[in-house]
Amino acid sequence: MPPEIPTPSTAAPSCAHDRLLAAAAKVFARDGIAGATTREIAREADVNEVTLFRIFKSKEGLLAAVIGQQFGDGAIARPEIPQPTNDLRHDLVALAETYDRLIDKNLPLVRTMIGEIQRHQEHEGQVFRGLFVPIKEAVLARMQSAHDAGELRPEMDPHIIADLFGSMVFMGVLRRNTPHLQRPYSSDDYLRHIVDLILAGATQRR
Repeated sequence: MPPEIPTPSTAAPSCAHDRLLAAAAKVFARDGIAGATTREIAREADVNEVTLFRIFKSKEGLLAAVIGQQFGDGAIARPEIPQPTNDLRHDLVALAETYDRLIDKNLPLVRTMIGEIQRHQEHEGQVFRGLFVPIKEAVLARMQSAHDAGELRPEMDPHIIADLFGSMVFMGVLRRNTPHLQRPYSSDDYLRHIVDLILAGATQRR
C-alpha cells in the first residue's frame, strides 16, 4: 500500500509545506530518490528539518506528497486533452504536441522514477496513470473512431497504434534532452513525421 499523503499540520505554515514540496521535487529529480536526504530538501526549502518531519513524517511521506501533487487526481501536471475534430492528422499532431510538452516538463522526475522503479513501484504506477494514460486514452479513442469510420485499414489495431505513438513521442523527448546529441531537425518536424508515418501505414489507400 502506498503511504498516506500527509496534509499540513497546524504547527507549521502552509508556505513551508509548499516550499518543501517544490524543494523535494527538485532534489528527488537531481539526486535520485535514494540519494536525496531530508536535510538537503530542508536546506533547499530554507525550512528547518524538524518542520519537514512535523508535516510529512518521513522522506517516504514527502515523496508520496510530491507524486500526488504532480500526478494524482487533480494534479498540476494533468494534461488538458485537445478536443477531436474531423481532421485525423490535425488531431494526432495536437495530441503529439501535448504529450511532448507534458513529458518534457516532467522529465527529470520521470527519469528518477524509471531509474528506481523496483523500489518505488506504487509511485511509478501513479506517475504512469497521471502522465501517460490520459494521452494514450485520447489517442486510442481517436484511432478507434477513425477505425470505425473506415479511415484505417481493417487489420490495424488502434491499441498498438496508440502504444507506438506514445513510445515515439517519448523517445523524441529523451533524445532532445540528451546532452551533446545533435539533431538535424526540429521538434515540430519530428512530431509531424511520427503522425505522417502512422497515417501512411495505417490509413486506407486512396
